[in-house]
Amino acid sequence: MKHKTSSSSLRRLTRDLLQARWLFLLASLGTVAQVALTVLLPVLIGNAVDSVLLPQAEQHVMPILGQMLLVILANTLIQWLNPLLYNQLVYRYSQQLRQDVIKKVHYLPLAYLDRQGTGDLVSRVTTDLEQLSNGLLMVFNQFFVGLLTILVTIISMARLDFFLLLLVLLLTPLSLFLARFIARKSFSFFQRQTQARGAQTQLIEESLTQESLIQAFNAQEQFDTAFTLSNQTYADYSQAAIFYSSTVNPSTRFINALIYALIVGFGAVRIIQGTGFTVGQLVTFSTTSTSTPSLSTIYRQSCQNCRAL
Repeated sequence: MKHKTSSSSLRRLTRDLLQARWLFLLASLGTVAQVALTVLLPVLIGNAVDSVLLPQAEQHVMPILGQMLLVILANTLIQWLNPLLYNQLVYRYSQQLRQDVIKKVHYLPLAYLDRQGTGDLVSRVTTDLEQLSNGLLMVFNQFFVGLLTILVTIISMARLDFFLLLLVLLLTPLSLFLARFIARKSFSFFQRQTQARGAQTQLIEESLTQESLIQAFNAQEQFDTAFTLSNQTYADYSQAAIFYSSTVNPSTRFINALIYALIVGFGAVRIIQGTGFTVGQLVTFSTTSTSTPSLSTIYRQSCQNCRAL
């Protein structure tokens, strides 16, 4: 039942975003162009390294340097334009969704509103919508770009050297499994953090709207104790969630550094053996493997996006 609800919400979210078709299409084209230029730059760097060994190297290197300059300028321009398109798309949707939620609240039965906590309702209209906007921005700015970059990079690596590609594909899931384990731990704490924040918001709302009643019964110390306990609970869950989620980067960076060292080592051996694998191709392969977002990063972002959505 929970899976069906999540799928239905995702389909509704996609349908609402696609109402701005032209903006969504421009953002998608910009993402594809950004990925293509990002993958092309290491290839040009490898070609420049191989050209240094050719006779009259300057005549071969200078055109490649000119192409690299054009790629960098075009990629910089696209990376400047894409966030503007994403922001327009997401913030328009968030504004419309906030208006729809407020309109929906006015038509809800009083019996339903009485069963809901005031702080929880306020949190849904304010904090939850803000998290949704941040999650959508992360999806467009990082998740789609990173996932498409990985797919294009795998194809590019396969064209350079299939053995080194297999080495990367065999070792990369280690960081994925590690990130999955950490994400499961942090996800439960993020859920409890959200619940604690709603309870705290409800307590603050009640204390502000019923201030005169609290003073009449001389219950200031009780509310102060309740707020201290609520704030401490929220702080504990927030600290645990942030701590567990922050251990992903140092753990996966160690695995990524190990993969890079193995790529350089095996690549150097293949160059010495005279298999046709060149220094420039090794530079391209190593640069591509280090500049591409890891699968663990994509998985961590997907967990954060699911939590926000």
